[in-house]
Amino acid sequence: MIASDDKRFDFIRGIGVYEVAGGTVKRDLFDSDRGGYATDAALLEKLIAQKFAKITDQVKAEVWKWIECSEQAPEGFHRMKRFYPEEVFLSAEDQESLEAAQAEYDEQADAKLETLQNQIDTLTVKTEAFSAEALETSGAYVWMDYYSRARIERGFVNAETEADYEGMK
Repeated sequence: MIASDDKRFDFIRGIGVYEVAGGTVKRDLFDSDRGGYATDAALLEKLIAQKFAKITDQVKAEVWKWIECSEQAPEGFHRMKRFYPEEVFLSAEDQESLEAAQAEYDEQADAKLETLQNQIDTLTVKTEAFSAEALETSGAYVWMDYYSRARIERGFVNAETEADYEGMK
């Protein structure tokens, strides 16, 4: 059984998502609606895999050579060789939208913060880009971070492509 406060439930957006998918939760008299223990570990893993698949599809659209997903940060990724994005300037319209979203973000309550953060992230991504060589040579990691959010790190050179990386430098 898996406790309802396990970070994997936060990753899939709560134990309610698990229950809607057909999972059962064992609760006692004193548990809250969000408390208890999930009884189907396989279903939870399936929901996590589905979320990673959705994120992976989004990252694949960026045309990386490889993508790896896991529930934890890859071992030693901080020591890997890496490409970094190059600065790209936003169009005047996108810059204006970014500034407006940032201003609104500062004024809004938690209810709207996630939507605004997604808008900010979408526009901020446009401010930098990886070169074609970087995309052909490097890849991306996707994992569940400490706060149960999907974390995506791009531009890493793995052992298979290290020779290509060295040839470019």
